[in-house]
Amino acid sequence: MKKAYVLVAVVVVVVAASAGFMLYKPPPTKIRIGYMPAASYGLIWVAYEKGYFAQEGLEVTLKEYPTVAQLVGALYSKEVDGAPITSVALAAFIKNLDIKIVAGNSLDGTALVTNRTLSISSINEISGMRLGTVQYVPGDYIFRDAISKSGVNVTVKEYLSPPDALSALESGAVDASLLWEPYASLAKYRNLSISLWDAKIYGKDYPCCLQAFSDSFVKSNPDAVTKFIRALIKAEVFAYSNTNESLPMVKKYLPGIPIEIVYDCIFYIDPELGRARNPLSAYINYGDLRDFYYLLVPSLISQNDYSLLLSKIDLTYYQNALTSLKQEKFPLPGKYAG
Repeated sequence: MKKAYVLVAVVVVVVAASAGFMLYKPPPTKIRIGYMPAASYGLIWVAYEKGYFAQEGLEVTLKEYPTVAQLVGALYSKEVDGAPITSVALAAFIKNLDIKIVAGNSLDGTALVTNRTLSISSINEISGMRLGTVQYVPGDYIFRDAISKSGVNVTVKEYLSPPDALSALESGAVDASLLWEPYASLAKYRNLSISLWDAKIYGKDYPCCLQAFSDSFVKSNPDAVTKFIRALIKAEVFAYSNTNESLPMVKKYLPGIPIEIVYDCIFYIDPELGRARNPLSAYINYGDLRDFYYLLVPSLISQNDYSLLLSKIDLTYYQNALTSLKQEKFPLPGKYAG
């Protein structure tokens, strides 16, 4: 009888231990993510609000910064572990940043905006104008490259932010401004005219923002980086399949922008473009990114900086995220098929 009691006790202990093991969940990986109050950051807001980060075992803290330079500074000083940063800002500061570029975050999203009295249908028609631009904005370089290649002479005035460039256009300080979203759509509501979209002068998608992490974080948390990208892709699919639910999630982080503008810039499928004006997407294509970055040589970066920049792109985690989602039969958007 004593042996029987001992056997029962051992079985109970083993079962209890097994149950405890099965119920155990490792603590979530903590990640500090920086962002700016611009429409192109909507993907991380949807992923956060919808709970996709938590679903992947990540405890994400979001930190807002008012300018691109301050966001880059936060990544440089390790105040944040990662951030979606404009592709041009990453290029401009690449010598000072110890990072890995691991995924996309948003695509395209810049327009040439004029007042209603001007009717512009090509780059050649802005000859002699004063053009407002913003520092470190990818779409501005798309337009400025086209302007340079066309031989058109314009007077460029740089501003620190899109609201500044928009105000300069409204006040008459410039004749046209290059505005990224949501400010291009906002300009239309202010009785200005969207004359040319980036898609009209550049034949393929280019990265607005790219997801970057500090190199030390990537080395210490490779699985977390893959899980973060998985959450972004889930958020992308949800956002465009459930606009009514995702729209207020994005609007929450853009308190000064009317909800109609938020909708127009990232959810409305513009018939002229055949896509959203500023698509939220984790999609990244190495070849397209390489070609885009070469547009910045030598006006912004040297050939050596260009090579350094390409060495910072590591799509291992992106590919791992896609592979695991495919294995789970997750409905990936068509562009990820390639």
